[in-house]
Amino acid sequence: MTSTGQTHIGSQPWPPSITTRNVPMILMYHAVSDARDDPDLLCVPPDVFAQQMTWLRRRGLRGVSVATLLAAMQTGSHSRMVGITFDDGYVNVLEAAVPELQRHGFGATAFIIAGRLGGTNEWDEGPAWPLMNAEQVRQLASAGVEIGSHGSSHRRLAGLSEDELSAEIAASRASLRALTGTDVAGFAYPYGSMDAAARRAVHSAGYGYACAVYASAQDIGIGALPRVYIGKQDGPFRLAVKCLLYKGYVALKGRRG
Repeated sequence: MTSTGQTHIGSQPWPPSITTRNVPMILMYHAVSDARDDPDLLCVPPDVFAQQMTWLRRRGLRGVSVATLLAAMQTGSHSRMVGITFDDGYVNVLEAAVPELQRHGFGATAFIIAGRLGGTNEWDEGPAWPLMNAEQVRQLASAGVEIGSHGSSHRRLAGLSEDELSAEIAASRASLRALTGTDVAGFAYPYGSMDAAARRAVHSAGYGYACAVYASAQDIGIGALPRVYIGKQDGPFRLAVKCLLYKGYVALKGRRG
């Protein structure tokens, strides 16, 4: 797998240069599994994921980590790059997604819940799926996947107090840095839940960027990067449409935000 590379994104001021006009395309995955009981539609079967990665490569696109994508934007070399992200840190990402990424020479970012290593997705009402433990997260990092934070416990951040935000945001970054021995530049808001206080807390904690799900037009930027959901129904036609209409989709959602 192409290494994410250690960029300086985490130590730079957040530039205001990302808008709906130049927002990069970032794909949002969760689990890569054949799970039949999937009420929240979080799983992409391994064979479908393989087809999606093959589709990207055949279209001349390269899947990369968000840190790599943002670093390339600074030099104008990002036009054929697509960010690939995985939220929550499921074991099946290490087992099923990483080999496929490596087959294509792609990179990716995995947003890990620092306080739930080795646990399950207890916050969901559906089936329990195992999350990576500390050693598996280190294996993921060794495979070239960028490790980002998804908070300490997967709480909705909008409306939390300053102390609660610090526990979820700053503490999770420190924990993951100690675990991997590398910088943790990225954060992803659990459920996409954020407000101005949460974005300030992410910036103050030293993150270089943060991924949302949707963001209002005025909030879109390096601290609230929108992403597009990718599911098992996204075959070649739907992927082509999502790539073609991505910026318009982001702008539409931004106006509604």
